Amino acid sequence: MSSAGPAIDVKARVEPGTVAVLDRLARWDLTSVDTIRVSYGAVAAPPAPPKPQVTRLDEKIPGVDGRPDVTVRWYRPAGSGPGEAGADAAAPLPCLLWLHGGAYIMGNLDENDDRLDRMVIELGCAVVSVDWRLAPENPYPAGLDDAETVWRQIAGDPAAYGVDPARLAVGGASAGAGVAAALCLRLRETGRPQPAFQLLIYPMLDDRELTASIRAIEDPGHWGLWHLRANRLSWEAYLGGLAGDDVPPTAAPARATDLSGLAPAYLCCGDVDAFVDEIVDYAARLSHAGVPTELHVYPGVIHGGFGAIPKTPRTAQLLRDVYAALAAAFTPAG
Repeated sequence: MSSAGPAIDVKARVEPGTVAVLDRLARWDLTSVDTIRVSYGAVAAPPAPPKPQVTRLDEKIPGVDGRPDVTVRWYRPAGSGPGEAGADAAAPLPCLLWLHGGAYIMGNLDENDDRLDRMVIELGCAVVSVDWRLAPENPYPAGLDDAETVWRQIAGDPAAYGVDPARLAVGGASAGAGVAAALCLRLRETGRPQPAFQLLIYPMLDDRELTASIRAIEDPGHWGLWHLRANRLSWEAYLGGLAGDDVPPTAAPARATDLSGLAPAYLCCGDVDAFVDEIVDYAARLSHAGVPTELHVYPGVIHGGFGAIPKTPRTAQLLRDVYAALAAAFTPAG
């Protein structure tokens, strides 16, 4: 796309507590995958220390169909894990398979420790966070293959992992939410059962640069926002040479023309987010396809609000609403 979208008066639009964050983002070097990674590392929060109410455990999930094993991090209420003293084998836990964000080129298991601990404490659930392979070293479909491997192993033997198969959800943030949406598409494509729920927090869904909101960050004057140049580099790295009609919906879910039969969906984003238009469109098309869908768009919120400490009222509301949606999804029917 050659023409930029309408200008965004960022300082007038964002919540005041976000301005300092945008000042830091404005100093990112977005000229290459390597410079983006260095810039990200410079602002990433240190790992959160574990909370006493939560047990964290890193382990390997065996590969399927000749794929490599996948490292995951489990978060469970203390004393509830398989084999732990005091664990109640008769009470399997609801479980969220979580996929971290990072534009398909960044991110790690540490970055959402605090958020996932809170999920466990507030909801009494288990979370399994997937260390999925990143581009460009491992382009599509490597990351999606990793997510599917973990899903199939846990869904295939939930008792071994102490989880309730009827309350097994998938979710993620940004690129991780894109992989979560793609996993639902792949499961449908291969005839496997859908998750109970898909949690898509500001998902990165579309490589085509079609919307006004993604084009609006094309010129350098849009201080502090995720820039179109960085977005393009990230998609090119992830797609690994795929382009145009060769890009399948399981790589860029917004390309899917049929969204029927997918898991109930929850989508959220801010209105100062380059992805807002593609997210709103995807939510509308899910609903039109008969998928139970909930959408939240928060005024003044930028991309990345889930991972940051909630310093503003709207980012705090985003977090509260995410946990509430999961709580509802994990409530047994009847």
